Amino acid sequence: MIEAIYKRRSIRHFLQKAIPAEDLEEILKAGCWAPSEKNQQPWKFIVIRGDERKAMVKKLKEGIQKNREGAENAMFGKEYAKFIPSAIYTARVLEQAPVIVFVINTKGISYRKNLSIPEHMMEISDIESVAAAIQNMCLEATARNIGSLWTCNVFFAYDELKEWLGIEGEMAAAIAFGYTDKEIRPMPRKPLDQVVEYRGDYPAEWMGK
Repeated sequence: MIEAIYKRRSIRHFLQKAIPAEDLEEILKAGCWAPSEKNQQPWKFIVIRGDERKAMVKKLKEGIQKNREGAENAMFGKEYAKFIPSAIYTARVLEQAPVIVFVINTKGISYRKNLSIPEHMMEISDIESVAAAIQNMCLEATARNIGSLWTCNVFFAYDELKEWLGIEGEMAAAIAFGYTDKEIRPMPRKPLDQVVEYRGDYPAEWMGK
């Protein structure tokens, strides 16, 4: 198996160290080489660096606060309040990271719209494609000894960040990239016999060829 798959970790402590432009470009290029439904390539990557990070985190904190206060226009209801501490922690992590990449589903349909069945199916396909691009970028970063954190806690400020980004389409996730000096142990994985189900077998004439 590709070594980067085993080595990849979700990093939540970043050093104040710039990522070389050529490394960042290769990470973004890896995202562009992800598979996508009918080769639609429904992704766009918005790279946030420098002082723009502070402006972005400010918007994230505004959205988190709305959810914390239970504001009428908050993204989530009371049943999601247990995730707010995690979102606050993520905001602190994003303040550290030298690079944050917002991944946009350029064909995304507003979450406020009631989708038809075909629209819903296409939305799922596009999100799967975007997710493949995210994975590619995280693995390429790992191969270059650059840490990454794929997070959807930015959804707590979905409207605020989308307006700040000034984008069409829908925000799919954010990825923080940077160097770390912390060793992160791998999280446990379920064994194959818990997640894989085999049905059928190869025809006998295929065996041994």
